Amino acid sequence: MYILAIETTGPQCSVALISGEAAVRSSGSGPDGGCRVLGMESSAEALSHLRDLVPLTEKLLSRLNVAKSALSYIAVSAGPGSFTGIRIGVTTARALGQALNLPVIAVPTLDAFAYKERTANPVGAGGAAGDEEPVVCAILNARRGQVYGKIEGWLPGCPCMLTDVLEIIKSADGPVKKAGRPVLFFGDGIDAYEGRILEELGDAGMEPGREFFFAPKEIRYQSADAVGRLAYTLAQAGEGSHYGDVHPDYMRKAEAEQKLEAGELPICKLPKQE
Repeated sequence: MYILAIETTGPQCSVALISGEAAVRSSGSGPDGGCRVLGMESSAEALSHLRDLVPLTEKLLSRLNVAKSALSYIAVSAGPGSFTGIRIGVTTARALGQALNLPVIAVPTLDAFAYKERTANPVGAGGAAGDEEPVVCAILNARRGQVYGKIEGWLPGCPCMLTDVLEIIKSADGPVKKAGRPVLFFGDGIDAYEGRILEELGDAGMEPGREFFFAPKEIRYQSADAVGRLAYTLAQAGEGSHYGDVHPDYMRKAEAEQKLEAGELPICKLPKQE
């Protein structure tokens, strides 16, 4: 089984090829269920998805000497994230699914963070937190103190305030503290709100580097290898849709749509046409 995975919801786009052949899971990696990442290609520049995605796909398959006809699934990170990036990724996945007559797996972007490679992180690898498996918390910046957030096991992926996410983590009677496991943060929400996270969790008596960690930048953001690992798990469970049934998951309306509905755009203030 070969899965071509596409990730375009963040600043850099990437593509990865996943093999479903049984393989020993590498220490410290996400719950990939035995699949193997054969290779990945990423864009060198930010926000170059439209220009780079197809050439990166061709380069990856050529480098690994795998023909498109050998693919079993197309997987795509369906959102949330950059609205434009989501559209580019989903449209490309649908086109490939149609052209190659393959099922397409829509992968929730926030869920894929639990499948990130974690060998570069000290949690669970002999660091200060010992061998405790971390609680993965993914936060994507949605601006104005809002995030798209998910806490593995306790908060499903949703648009929410950053304070809502932190309250679950820091509450003395909350599930995360009761579990006694360190928290590992992923996503560009770290870049936007690192100071606030440090302050609020610090005020709650949580120690950075022991009770919570920020993933290093080389593994912090969305990537196609994690999308592919989760897609493999979903494929094993029988997931996979007709290309026409795969749609973006923006998780909330665009700011322009919200302003239009609220009558806040300049066009809303023009005289009505008879």
